Amino acid sequence: MDQSVIEKIETLLKEEKFDGLFELINPLTNTQKGKELLGLYYLGKWENEKAEEVFEKLKEEFSTNPDYHYYYGASLGQQAKGANMLKLMQIAPKSKAAFDKALELDPQHVPAHWGLLRYFGNAPAMFGGEPKCKELADSLSKFNEKEANDAYEFIKNKFHS
Repeated sequence: MDQSVIEKIETLLKEEKFDGLFELINPLTNTQKGKELLGLYYLGKWENEKAEEVFEKLKEEFSTNPDYHYYYGASLGQQAKGANMLKLMQIAPKSKAAFDKALELDPQHVPAHWGLLRYFGNAPAMFGGEPKCKELADSLSKFNEKEANDAYEFIKNKFHS
């Protein structure tokens, strides 16, 4: 696999330049990295059901990779936006479990902390709400002061504005 092509794809994904990107990724999808890039492409384009399929397979095949669990949870979390209550009840527990697994595999996985912060910030108070968010911010403070400060600010804005 040509590393310069991978780097080009990663740059285009970060810049959210999707025109022609699928054609660059498609020949690589028989590899782990190619599948990952395809999933990120779908996430970036808000094609969340497709991203869910890709990352569900990746997290099963490479179960010790916290990123794949996180991205699976993120694809579900993005589907939750605007979903009806029945759909929310189906996907919210899966999303939370994926973020929890990512943190189990890597307790310093910043995106998984944020996935759970958003989950608890949007979930009804009986599921954790502010106290759970505070736990996550406190956890972040042990290894990433900037992210912890952002998390405390998120909590302030979410629960005290």
